[in-house]
Amino acid sequence: MKRAVSAIALAVGLFVGGAIAQPPPADEDAIPPRSIQLTAEQDHVIKEIVLKDMYIEQVPRSAEIKIGEKVPLNIEFKTFPPLVAEKVPQVKTYKFFITENQIVVVTPQNIIADIIK
Repeated sequence: MKRAVSAIALAVGLFVGGAIAQPPPADEDAIPPRSIQLTAEQDHVIKEIVLKDMYIEQVPRSAEIKIGEKVPLNIEFKTFPPLVAEKVPQVKTYKFFITENQIVVVTPQNIIADIIK
């Protein structure tokens, strides 16, 4: 009887252990990592200057905008003003556009690096 209980316990342990060791399924909708890391305070500084102090025409949103994707060729980028580049030096080489009151930060290679909401 003890052997049967031990065998069952061992079998359950191996089964559960094997299930834990399996890798998670690949999620194709996973959010890609940002190529620029901004703090909440830096996001706020950028929003304050760009959305409130500058008067930039917003780009109509024609498709889903996702981090890591290439920006369509018909979108015109703006450079960050000197005050933003001074307060948030990480964005000096980046450009941006605005759509639906969101600031879309774009790399020099025209890839979406971040979306400030």
